[in-house]
Amino acid sequence: MELLHEFPAGEAGGPGSVVTIGSFDGVHIGHQRLLGRVRSAAERGRRRAVAVTFDPHPRCVVDPSGCPPLLCSLDNRLDLLRQSGIDRVVVIPFTRELSGWSADRFATTLVERLGMRLLMVGPGFALGRGREGNLAVLARLGRDRGFTVSTVAPAKRDGLPVSSGRVREAVAGGTFSDAISMLGRPYVLEGIVERGEGRGAGMGVPTANLSVDPTRCIPLAGVYTGWLNFGEGWRTAATGIGTRPTFGGGSVTVEAHVLDFAGDLYGRSVRLALVRRLRSERAFSSIAALKAAMARDIEHTRDIARRSSPPS
Repeated sequence: MELLHEFPAGEAGGPGSVVTIGSFDGVHIGHQRLLGRVRSAAERGRRRAVAVTFDPHPRCVVDPSGCPPLLCSLDNRLDLLRQSGIDRVVVIPFTRELSGWSADRFATTLVERLGMRLLMVGPGFALGRGREGNLAVLARLGRDRGFTVSTVAPAKRDGLPVSSGRVREAVAGGTFSDAISMLGRPYVLEGIVERGEGRGAGMGVPTANLSVDPTRCIPLAGVYTGWLNFGEGWRTAATGIGTRPTFGGGSVTVEAHVLDFAGDLYGRSVRLALVRRLRSERAFSSIAALKAAMARDIEHTRDIARRSSPPS
C-alpha cells in the first residue's frame, strides 16, 4: 500500500482511480464493506483503489467541544486500511482552512490530483463546507468533472447501520460484545508500560500499567479478558480498567496481568486486545476479598482463552 500525507502533484490522465473518503475511525465492518467494494470496482476497471482520510478527526477541528474519543490510533487505522487491500491511502491534515473548502474545490482536487473516475461513499455522505456537497450535488459535479458517484449500503447490526458513533457508545457503555460485533475484531488499545504503585505485584498479581493516549475511547470501568502483545506474540491477559476504588479511587488506569509471565515490561510499547468484559469494577471490603476476586478473574480469563484465538 502506498501512503501519502498530501495530495500528489497530479494524475488527471490514465485509467484513474476509484476513491472513497472518510475518517474511518475504527475501520468497522461498515468501513470494511465500503473498502471492499472500492477494491472490487478498481479491479474491474483496472484502476487504483484510493482511500482519503483525515488527521486529526474533522470534528476535533470544526467543533473541539464535540471531539469524539477515538477508536484507534492513526497507525492502527493505516494498518487496518492496508489489510483491506486498498492500493493507496492519502492522509490529509485537517485544518480550519480545509474545512472551508467548497464541494466544487474538493471534487476538482480529487479529479486533478488523484485521477478520480468513481467516488464510492455511504448513503449519508457529504463533503465541503457545511456539508454542502451531498450526493445530489456531487452527482452534478461529476457530470461536469468526469466522475460518477456510487453509494454502498451500510452494514447493519440489530437492524441499525453500523457507525463509529455506535461503536464508541458500546465500548464506553460496557456492551462489549456489541462493540466487537461491529468492529469485526477485538478492541485494541496501545500504550507504553509505565511504573505503577506496585500493589498488584504486592498481591502476587503483577500488572503492566499502560500509558494510553488520552484521546482514545476508554472502555467502561471493569475487568476484561483478552491478550497483550509486547513484540513476542499475543499472551493471555486479564485487565482491570478503572479508578481502583478498593484503594480509595483516583484517575482511570489500564492494568493488564499477563498470565504465566514473569518478565519485565517497563518501558515497552504494547498492544492490548480486549475481547470480553467479565465484571464491573467495585470496592472490596478487604484485600483478601479483592485477591479472591482477582483469582476468579484470572481463571475465567484462562478458560475463555482456551476456547478462543488471539488476534491475527
